[in-house]
Amino acid sequence: MKRTGSRSMLGLLLGSMLILTTSVTVYAHLTGAFADFLVTVQDEQTTEKLKTEILATKAEIESLTPRVNKLENDYKDKQQLAVSQLQFYNEVGLDTWMNLLLQSESLVDAMGSHWLFENHLQAYMQQLDLLYKDYMQLQSTKVALEGHQRLLTIIEDNMQMRNLFLSQNAQLPIDQVANYLDIDWQSEVEKHLIQALKHDTELTEQQVQTWATAAAETASYKLDESWLNAQSDVEYFFRSDHVYVVYKKKDIHVILIGQVLSGGNGYAQLQFEAGFFNGFLMPDTLMIELSGFRIRHDLLEQLPGMKGPVDLRQSGGALIITSEAR
Repeated sequence: MKRTGSRSMLGLLLGSMLILTTSVTVYAHLTGAFADFLVTVQDEQTTEKLKTEILATKAEIESLTPRVNKLENDYKDKQQLAVSQLQFYNEVGLDTWMNLLLQSESLVDAMGSHWLFENHLQAYMQQLDLLYKDYMQLQSTKVALEGHQRLLTIIEDNMQMRNLFLSQNAQLPIDQVANYLDIDWQSEVEKHLIQALKHDTELTEQQVQTWATAAAETASYKLDESWLNAQSDVEYFFRSDHVYVVYKKKDIHVILIGQVLSGGNGYAQLQFEAGFFNGFLMPDTLMIELSGFRIRHDLLEQLPGMKGPVDLRQSGGALIITSEAR
C-alpha cells in the first residue's frame, strides 16, 4: 500500500511509535532495527529497488536469449564443417601425401606439394582455433544468461517471502510484525550471515592468486563467481552493474546488493548498498554490520604477466582483472 499524507495514516504511525515508546522494557533486547522495520513493513515503496532489479534482469535475459541462439547456430554450422574437413584429412591425408611423393618427378616438386599440403593443414588449424573461440564466447554468454535467469528467480522468491510473511501475520498490529522480523533476524540470520561473510573475506584476501584464472584475450585474469560459491555458505552473482549475495535456508531469504569498489587502502571491497530480508528492506542499523569480501591489489600485481596498477571491473559471472602490461 502506498504511503499517503492522510490523517488516518499519520494516526497509525503515531500509534505505532507510541506502542514502541511504551514498550522499551519489552523490546530492550532488540538490536534497534525494530523501529526501522516499522517503516519497512508499512511502506510498499521499500520494495521498489527489488522490482527495478526484476525488470532490469528480465531485460538482460531478453537481450541475451537471441544472442545465445545465434551464437549456437553459427557454432553448429562451423563445427559441422570442421568435422567434415577432419574426416577428409584423416581418411585421405596420408594416401594423398604418398601419392604426391610417388608422382613427383623431383625433390623440388615433392617439397612444393608438401608445402601446399601443410598450408591447407595450417589454414584448417586456424579455423579450429576460431571455432574454439566461438565456442568459448557461446559458453560465456550461456553462463551469463543462466545466471540472469537464476537471479531473476531468486529475486522473485524474495518478494514472495514478503507476501507470505504478511499473510501469515495479517491479524497482528504492524509493530508486532516488525518485532517478529527483528527477532527472526537476530535468531536465524545475523550471526550466521556475518560469519559467512567473514569467512569469505579471509578466503579472498589469502587465496586471490589461487582464485585468479587466465581470461580471454581481452583481459589478463578473471575471478569467477563459481570458485567462490563452491566454498561459501552464501551464493554470489557477479554482474556488470551489481554483485548480489544470497543467503537462504528454510523460511529465511536474504539478498544483499552491492558493488566491488577500489579504495585508497590497497584493497578492492564488495560494499553493500541495500539488503532485503524476506522481501523487507533492511534498515541501516543492520546493514552496517555486514562487510563484503576484500581483494588485495598487491597480490593481483604479483600474478604472472601483470605489471603496474591493476584494474578490477565487474562482468557477467566474474570480476575481470587487467593491468598496464596488457
